[in-house]
Amino acid sequence: MGNPVNVNGVTLTLKDFRKFDTNISADNVPTGPLVNMSRDDSGNSTTPNTITVLAYLPDNTLNPVDNSSGLQLQGNEIYLNYYGVTPTRILNKEGGYDTVNCRDFRVEFNCDERATQYDLYYVQFAYQLDEGTPSVDMILVRSENDDPETDRGTVTGPVVEDGDGN
Repeated sequence: MGNPVNVNGVTLTLKDFRKFDTNISADNVPTGPLVNMSRDDSGNSTTPNTITVLAYLPDNTLNPVDNSSGLQLQGNEIYLNYYGVTPTRILNKEGGYDTVNCRDFRVEFNCDERATQYDLYYVQFAYQLDEGTPSVDMILVRSENDDPETDRGTVTGPVVEDGDGN
């Protein structure tokens, strides 16, 4: 669908982007995008990962984004950008916190008005590591307003099955 873009040792390729639903009340918008990550094989670091994101973005007028180094999704108003590896605190099984390294992806837009209605966008992209780029355990995907009042995000990782299907 789109031309690949290389940013910080990662090649991003847009597979699909479309507006999925419209006129969603702000009361019905979750706190972060919904994210799924999959890989076509046993987890070789050079195999592309496919990321599917359902992102809620304001239906207000959007302004040009500040960072346009990633995948252009809609004109100069919506981009998928990659910010490298970011240490991120996550809740562990014991109720405490661990710090893990995450690949930091952001669906970025610039809206200077408070939104009361949102549109739901379907974004699917693949990313592939350049040779020598270290792998990490998780990714962080956020929808981020360049003029933020609240930004929303989700941390996810690939499911690795053992030989028993677990």
